[in-house]
Amino acid sequence: MDKILITGATGNVGLSAVRFLMSQKDRDYEVVAAVRDIDSAKNLEGMAEARLVKFEFDEPATYAPALKGVNRLLLIRPNQVSDVSKHIFPFLNQVEKSGVKHIVFVSIVGAERNRVFANHRIEAHLKKMKIPSTIVRPSLYMQNLITLHGLEIRNSDHIYIPAGSGMVNYIDARDVARVVSELLTKPGHEAKEYEITGQEPMDFYRIASMFSKELGREIKYSHPNTIKFIRQKLLEKKGYPFIVTLSLLYGAARNGKMAHTSSVFKELTGSEPRKLEDFIHENKKFWEK
Repeated sequence: MDKILITGATGNVGLSAVRFLMSQKDRDYEVVAAVRDIDSAKNLEGMAEARLVKFEFDEPATYAPALKGVNRLLLIRPNQVSDVSKHIFPFLNQVEKSGVKHIVFVSIVGAERNRVFANHRIEAHLKKMKIPSTIVRPSLYMQNLITLHGLEIRNSDHIYIPAGSGMVNYIDARDVARVVSELLTKPGHEAKEYEITGQEPMDFYRIASMFSKELGREIKYSHPNTIKFIRQKLLEKKGYPFIVTLSLLYGAARNGKMAHTSSVFKELTGSEPRKLEDFIHENKKFWEK
């Protein structure tokens, strides 16, 4: 029986992957969720049947116990881990000494082209390893509108993003989880790269109007320049490497590099990815006053 290790198992994609994999009735694999705090993770929906192991990228002593018996790995870099040479590469060195036969890495859109992204360095490292890997590059997550921009939407009635009139094609993290679950459990995806987007690109003026309609109050799109955005996020105590990554992504949107649609999700799953307006409706409580 395959044993699948999910790193970042309490994050958006990781937790959704655990839930999706565990929901399959005829599964012929065991799911191992790598978490910082086992007691806290036990209380999360969908974790009850998965095996939990303590794991920290910055604690090498946790590597071998987490990898014991594992032959498939879902690798997700935590946002706070920017020094991949110090924290991710040592783990991957341990992976090469283990019984892992396939790695699926959740990267980010555009990482293959931009050396500034930490995920670019991970992608390059994976390609040098003997273990086959699959790289998934999602577009921006719908969940960012809750975790990164939720407070400004709820408290200030605006979306504060330096994307100008550029378009993005948001994808639900749950749909990314469904794709990576397919890649982990079905053969034929080794040494391949997939970009995952939502159904339709749109600018933030339209996205703001969706929020206005759903919430019953006007939500405006504020589009600061990149410097103002970085300063604001630093005031909010966000990590500088993460802020830079976001700025580069929104800059790519502003320059027209994210206004495209990938058919990969439908090709792999046979269905369409979730729509942004449905996501906003489903989660409207997060932005209500």
